[in-house]
Amino acid sequence: MPSSSLLIRLPALSVVDLVGADATAILHNLTTNDVKKLTSESPNRFGLETFITNVRGKCLGHVVAFATENGYRMIGSPGVIATADSVSSMRQSQAIAEHADRYTIREDAAPVIRDEDLAAWMVIDGNEEPAQTTPSPRMTTQDGIDSYRLPWVKSGTLFLLPVETAPEHPSVIAERLGVESDSLVAGDENDFHAHRLAAGFPWFGIDLTDAHLPQEADRETQTISFTKGCYLGQETVARLDALGQVQKKLVRWKLSGLPAGTQPEADDKLRAQDAAADAKPVGRITSVGRINDQGEGLAMGYARRSHFEAGSVLAGSRLAEDVGEVTYTAEVLPPVRGESPE
Repeated sequence: MPSSSLLIRLPALSVVDLVGADATAILHNLTTNDVKKLTSESPNRFGLETFITNVRGKCLGHVVAFATENGYRMIGSPGVIATADSVSSMRQSQAIAEHADRYTIREDAAPVIRDEDLAAWMVIDGNEEPAQTTPSPRMTTQDGIDSYRLPWVKSGTLFLLPVETAPEHPSVIAERLGVESDSLVAGDENDFHAHRLAAGFPWFGIDLTDAHLPQEADRETQTISFTKGCYLGQETVARLDALGQVQKKLVRWKLSGLPAGTQPEADDKLRAQDAAADAKPVGRITSVGRINDQGEGLAMGYARRSHFEAGSVLAGSRLAEDVGEVTYTAEVLPPVRGESPE
């Protein structure tokens, strides 16, 4: 571990435990990945990143799933999605729980939302340079503490600890990692998202919503099994795979040419480099990382099919103080792939 690492208290995540004798059958029927491969027999067990899809094949949720002694644990972003009436909204955990309930008839399976019971702490090592690969999910139990290696960042560990003992958590985590407490530097949510962008991980509710199809996230190798058998929404996912590429895809951009103090924002539009100012956008930003003193940084968002290959360059514009409207460039970076499971 580096001499110092960031310790970040994250807002409550979506944590759903699906428990019961038939939990495997229910989760298999609702997810894009082959959760039947998961096992709880080892104290050091692997997990699977997966989408939870609705009957139309849209992304109702995006989680990393692990087998537990009495079922499965699903961990994801807080995520907020619109309800059916489009007036109110719900957290990702609530949407997943209601979805599982809806498709459980006589089976022994029950979703349990753990969001408010568990405090989420992320320890992050390394820098924010763009990653080429991210770790495969892994859950480790040691000294009665569960920790999770997730593809959310290039190198780091998630701890979920009882919320009622939160003041003790930093020292507990330091002891669990075998380091001095002062080697864990306090970070914040902005630090987490900067590292998340470097790892190319989409955050449900920000970069992905229930309006998107799984393939639009460009994470097929990490999240979709095309051989697992039937699940809700499979027909749409399989048909899209058979037909070929989607019309838009989530990409990472390397931003360049931004004047000091200028920061793109979510929902900013990007156009082809030589396009007229009134030309139709071919890209839309969903997340922005830190911009350095050289006017460079990372962003994530959707590019149209004509511009989502690595190396494609788009142009954006922002109003800069004392300068007026300025143009910057956004170059598509290669996609981040997951490590092969150990």
